Amino acid sequence: MNNLSELLPQALLQSYEGFLLSDHEGRVFFANAAVEVISGVKLDQIIGKTPEEMQEDGLILKQSQRILQRNPLTIYQKLNTGREIFITSKPIRDENGKILCYASNYRDLKDLNMLFDEHLNYSKISFLELERLRESLTKTDGIISNSSQMQELKLLVGKIAKTDATILILGESGTGKEVISKNIHSLSKRSDAPYIQINCGAIPENLIESELFGYEKGAFTGANSSKPGLLEVANHGTVLLDEIGEMPLHLQVKLLRAIQTNEITRVGGTVKKQLDVRYIAATNKDLKKRVEEGLFREDLFYRLNVVQIEVPPLRERVEDIRYLSKFFLDKFNRKYNKQLDFSERALLLLEQYEWPGNVRQLENMVEQLVILSEGPSIVESNIPHEISRIKWKEANPTTSIRPLKESVEEYEKVEIQRALQLYPSIRSAAKALEISHSTLLRKIKQYSLT
Repeated sequence: MNNLSELLPQALLQSYEGFLLSDHEGRVFFANAAVEVISGVKLDQIIGKTPEEMQEDGLILKQSQRILQRNPLTIYQKLNTGREIFITSKPIRDENGKILCYASNYRDLKDLNMLFDEHLNYSKISFLELERLRESLTKTDGIISNSSQMQELKLLVGKIAKTDATILILGESGTGKEVISKNIHSLSKRSDAPYIQINCGAIPENLIESELFGYEKGAFTGANSSKPGLLEVANHGTVLLDEIGEMPLHLQVKLLRAIQTNEITRVGGTVKKQLDVRYIAATNKDLKKRVEEGLFREDLFYRLNVVQIEVPPLRERVEDIRYLSKFFLDKFNRKYNKQLDFSERALLLLEQYEWPGNVRQLENMVEQLVILSEGPSIVESNIPHEISRIKWKEANPTTSIRPLKESVEEYEKVEIQRALQLYPSIRSAAKALEISHSTLLRKIKQYSLT
């Protein structure tokens, strides 16, 4: 394990829960990045100020002084960003009982309400798993993840959503590029305006120009009336140019001009129309390679690539497979009025598959399992042959039996990894595993789980 004194500051800074430290007057002298994400208020407007000063500045619109008269103390705040916040504060004391400062957890009231509703409606899911799942959904609506790569991606989404920067989202098919684009829109100041998704590879080449830019009456045969294009429909909102790598070369220069000037001219028209559109592009292609091949304009590539988001494939974030599988299982249990769960062996099997179709393939497979399964649980034998066969081939390249010790160690490593993810400390993880603290520390070192 890393040195605890080095680990703790990084854990506090990178935590997805808001955390503040304040002095005896309530003046904040530390706040992590999550406080800014949750509140929508810049940290420099929070650090160095008391709640009273923030209320005078207009950051806090309303505050209840002590809604819970006990230790820890919980305070409600309504901010000028529209967020309603719960702050739970507790004194930090030295060995003599003297108060050194106050440590506070910072939570969005909307998140807490959603968690409570979920707990009441779906009591079968353990509260701890539900809390983690709901946290991932509410911090950036719909990006369901548990891996460090996707947690970092969600922080990036939260930052760039507040801007109007053009964004290029890269990733394999099925990784969730469209979900990320919708999150950027929903978290932006344009969230109440249109969100238009344009699949550049699905629209026939002879129609894409008129679909994008619109046309005037008489522009071509059959144009009996004028029609606005999709870019015009999206005015004041966000446009996702999906599969941008498939856009015909002759249209790329017109799109580039539209992005640079925020002006368009309908097909057959002469009047320029001023737009206010935020552009997001997504592709599973290597655009740099297509530039080299002369299939994509270099100037358009650099214009789109102001901020780049690269979505990792599911095989590179194995810890998300279990998390996503349970989320989709819950979703389809409700849809088909079932109460299935996964056996541990079935989940282990899913975690060993490479998922070439990524999250989309996993979601479709879980829906299939829910529809076809008749027992109370989805077990190893229910998993489609294409997945179970690959796992058997990898584990048994010569169809020989694996040593029992090797199989036990593999299963033990997976369970320890799960416990370390689910529980806040090594001691609580050891208790859940029903082993001693020292035994767990030894096994963490044995399996290099640092």
